[in-house]
Amino acid sequence: MRFVIVGGGAAGIAAAQKLRSLAPSSAITLIEAETVPYYLRPGLIEVLAGKRELSQITPYPRDWFEKRGIVYRLGEVVVAVDPGRREVLLASGKAVLYDRLLLALGAEPLRPEIPGVDLPGVFTLRTAADAERIRTWAMGQKRAVVLGGGWLGLEAAYALRNLLGEVVVLVRGPWPLPRQLDREGGQVLAALLREKGLEILGETEVSEIRGEGEVREVVLSSGKRLPADLVLIAVGVRPRIVLAQDAGIPTNRGIVVNDFLETAIPDIYAAGDVAEWQGRVYGIIPAAREQGLVAAQNMVEPKSTRYMGTNPIQRLKVAGVDLLCLGETQPSGGPLLEEKYREEGRYLKLVLDGERRLRGAVALGFPELMEKLELLFREGTAVPPNFLAGL
Repeated sequence: MRFVIVGGGAAGIAAAQKLRSLAPSSAITLIEAETVPYYLRPGLIEVLAGKRELSQITPYPRDWFEKRGIVYRLGEVVVAVDPGRREVLLASGKAVLYDRLLLALGAEPLRPEIPGVDLPGVFTLRTAADAERIRTWAMGQKRAVVLGGGWLGLEAAYALRNLLGEVVVLVRGPWPLPRQLDREGGQVLAALLREKGLEILGETEVSEIRGEGEVREVVLSSGKRLPADLVLIAVGVRPRIVLAQDAGIPTNRGIVVNDFLETAIPDIYAAGDVAEWQGRVYGIIPAAREQGLVAAQNMVEPKSTRYMGTNPIQRLKVAGVDLLCLGETQPSGGPLLEEKYREEGRYLKLVLDGERRLRGAVALGFPELMEKLELLFREGTAVPPNFLAGL
């Protein structure tokens, strides 16, 4: 049996490991467009800040794959999939045959269609090469503007603060991390970020990026002009679906898969940031890993294991502050109730059902509660009525 995986991120690596354990004598080929071995993507922030080397966030060196008989084709770009011939075509002109194929293509950064977005000095951050380019450009520069108030934008801004004198973060909504935090939590976080030297501008839209030869300023829709020697765009990502579309594989926002992570084309599976299951693209590492494992099991023994979804549990560091997000962090109506606790630099919100079972939580600046909240969430046990009183 010949197994081929296109994409060497979290889903692809998890699948390769599982395939080898389940099918020790089968041929496994992992094709990755990047030229460096798999690394822990969140660790790129510390690489950008100069706090760690890429090798320190690389858990599996190249010889790890060789020792396990996995053909690891780094720096190879897949340009087409031919389901009829059961092969993937590489940019080099070579073809790789498969019996079962996993598409773990990941996602790519969004670049808004605004004038000047392609000027030198305007970057996105997704790969190790991106981090190196940004870090090199930042040397000797003074001012950076970051577009985007999500986790990546905030963490990148905090890293850039170590390299430049001034960093401004432009947030489209009223507060940062709008997907995870409500207004109160966003206000607490914004205050923390300002204390750490970041300027946060909420409810802003960019109309133009200007410069002659390289970026020099960002113009807001209000007319305000912000000097900028470096601009980082962190406004989200989109699944890499073009390869699947060209192969005739049905897509929506992502590559559409069923409960077995099969696409509509026989013997082709999808997992990770590119996969859309029951109308949802998770876009988080825990889901990518779980999907990679389930896809591998079904590639070895078709329809043996159903993917049941991933409990959204995210542990993040935002400008050095611990943040835990569980389940439904922002419920919209219904029978759920909220309990909140706020003090300077910290915010806690519990989302409970009628039996006081934890359906969601946000804990900003409460590292001591993370394990306890995760346990309550997973086990579905009732939260004591005096839980917040003990803080």
